[in-house]
Amino acid sequence: MRPLRFRLLLPLIFGCLGIALVVWEYHNQRVIAAMGMGWDTGPPIWPYQTSWILLQAINAPALALDLALFWLLGVRADVLLLLELPTIFLWWWFVGWRIDAGLLPKPNLRLRRLWGTVLAVVSLGLWSCAFYLVQLQVKFWFEYGQSSWQGPMLYLMRNSGILCWCILLGYWSAAATLRVATSLRNRPTSRTVDEQANS
Repeated sequence: MRPLRFRLLLPLIFGCLGIALVVWEYHNQRVIAAMGMGWDTGPPIWPYQTSWILLQAINAPALALDLALFWLLGVRADVLLLLELPTIFLWWWFVGWRIDAGLLPKPNLRLRRLWGTVLAVVSLGLWSCAFYLVQLQVKFWFEYGQSSWQGPMLYLMRNSGILCWCILLGYWSAAATLRVATSLRNRPTSRTVDEQANS
């Protein structure tokens, strides 16, 4: 029986889901444009925010990379959705590839130390972002939660995906850093190898 290849399965599933959400978002934008001023007094904002909230929650790291790249390139907002799809496929291919290959590569000792340092910094940054999002969410809820349920609820759902990704990737980075530190500590030194050979 052939092992399950996540590098093929994850891009297929989440890529097709991303296409469906992008098409849904494009349809919502057309509906909003057709409503004109009726957008402010018409149906609730929630149905027209669902697709973007789901797309952001599922693919938050890929969209964050997209926003930084598109800001540097000066890409227009109306083509942003179409250009996000390749990044979503690449992101889920990378996730599947890391699952198939294991959490850590197997570099030499010097690269392993560098890798552990990078992962420790990334983990600390992600945990800091998660703490900041929770603090920001609590502050926003107490300031605006009493006046209207719709705004704070949308804000909560929009940030929940980013928060979950920060916690997940922060946990992975911390676990990988711990594995690097453990492997470096348990690695036999040249003196230990010589002693074992003489005995």
